[in-house]
Amino acid sequence: MLNNRLRIFLLLAAAGFIFACSTVPEAEPVVDYSDERSILYEVGRTRTMLDNEPVKALLKAVLLVENSKSMPEIDNLYTEAREKTRKEFDAAVGAERWSDVLRIWKSLKALSLTPPDWDEQRILDNRKQSWRTAGNRTLLDLERVERASPEDDAPGQDVVARMIQGTVTVWVDRGLRVERRVGYADRVIGSGFFIDDRGYLVTNYHVISSEVDPKYEGYSRLFIKLADDPETRIPAKVIGWDPVFDLALLKTEITPPEVFRLGSSQDLSVGNRIYAIGSPAGLEQTLTSGIVSAQRRRILSLGDVLQIDAPINHGNSGGPIVDEKGRVQAVVFAGIEPFEGLNFAIPVELLKIILPALYEGGKIRHAWMGSYGRTASKPGSATPNGASVVYTVPGSPLALSGVPENTVITAFNGQPVTTLEELQNLIIREQSGTIVRITGTDDPDGTGELRDWFVMLDERPEKPGKLAFDRDVSYRALLPLFGMQLDPIGTKDRYSVVSLVRGSIADESGFSEQDSVELRKIDFNDEYDLVSVQFMTKRRKSGYLDAFIGLTASLDSPSYF
Repeated sequence: MLNNRLRIFLLLAAAGFIFACSTVPEAEPVVDYSDERSILYEVGRTRTMLDNEPVKALLKAVLLVENSKSMPEIDNLYTEAREKTRKEFDAAVGAERWSDVLRIWKSLKALSLTPPDWDEQRILDNRKQSWRTAGNRTLLDLERVERASPEDDAPGQDVVARMIQGTVTVWVDRGLRVERRVGYADRVIGSGFFIDDRGYLVTNYHVISSEVDPKYEGYSRLFIKLADDPETRIPAKVIGWDPVFDLALLKTEITPPEVFRLGSSQDLSVGNRIYAIGSPAGLEQTLTSGIVSAQRRRILSLGDVLQIDAPINHGNSGGPIVDEKGRVQAVVFAGIEPFEGLNFAIPVELLKIILPALYEGGKIRHAWMGSYGRTASKPGSATPNGASVVYTVPGSPLALSGVPENTVITAFNGQPVTTLEELQNLIIREQSGTIVRITGTDDPDGTGELRDWFVMLDERPEKPGKLAFDRDVSYRALLPLFGMQLDPIGTKDRYSVVSLVRGSIADESGFSEQDSVELRKIDFNDEYDLVSVQFMTKRRKSGYLDAFIGLTASLDSPSYF
């Protein structure tokens, strides 16, 4: 039940070195808007996108209009891109692909080009009607927030009985695992809970990952077991999954004995009592209780989680955290075995964000802008005033839209942004392929003149840090990983530390500005998504004596957006 993110947490503490390699993705070229040949080349490239990617072509045409002198080739491209995008919108409406309709409409709104006969509420109403036609009452009730009472009353016996009936044991049979020439049964056991009377249930992605992970090549069969019939294995299939939020939607062909309603975690505070249901160590029908130990823990790549002290063991993963009326407040997803009482749960609000996409099926593809950032504040002040773009991956959305590093983003589609977390919470609600308008200043203090940029969100990679290495020179890619900005000095692979991100790995490892470093070796661990770098360094804090040091970092972190 210990998921990959927490394994990384523990491995970083040990700073182990196990290594591998990966392939290099291709980055889009950045346009030189001062060069007519570069402009005409971009016009030609954009024309090839008109039929299959009209929204992307429209953004590129807008950027050409904004950054280049007037040219008939650009004007004609812009007109055609607008027409193609409107046709794509109409086609999505005709096919009732409401997620696509919403994405295109939001893109057009950011550019002030929305169709006059459509607004967001009309699109949402049509989407709800499609859910109603499909009999999906779970999605229809997403906007209804049922909060727990402020008291810490325990669920009554009747509520507990219903909750247990709606909770299942998730059982993944992975055949035999051979160790030292001896075969052992390979089983993954977790928990899940029904959210739909048509047989849909929620569990953790890491419980069922072997069913959908293309890297897994072994045998895998998925079943569930009901509370009142633990001997019968009922086949199930994975509908949608999200490795980032560690959630998955399953489907069985039975009528659930009980269905959970989705509540809210908004009223939970540190010290509030919570109740967890699951199958620890395969023991079905187990109810445990505890308290909320902490809020807003940054364990996942995106979003905050709850830290709880309810007893969590193998088999609890994917089970619900409920209030006194049995409404789901969170989903159990991890516990760190050596540390008793250090357990975590995913707030139900994150499940609600992705649930429509989970029902549509397949892997959830989160959006990003291609940057590593921090919360910004004015010099001498601790008050946050935006999200700072510390580093941008070459060829990423921010780079292609001309947003320079050290920009401070203060608004996203007109909504004020004061922290990196606020910006991320807005981005996770948008689809990849959506054009957004960001507002900010390229003054690192965040006090300069504000301006707008149009940016198309791209799909967030599984390993943003590896993408930085693949697309950038190595010494620049160390900035988002270790928080250390380097400049070349003299000979090959020798650099000077220009600046450090406060609280970063490099900062906490004793590096200072003007330290001299030499890169000796860079290795990747694909199994645990880590990078390890070996330096020869002269650090000011060590009297500039030669020292050999190794640093290890995750290839993903909550600081990417």
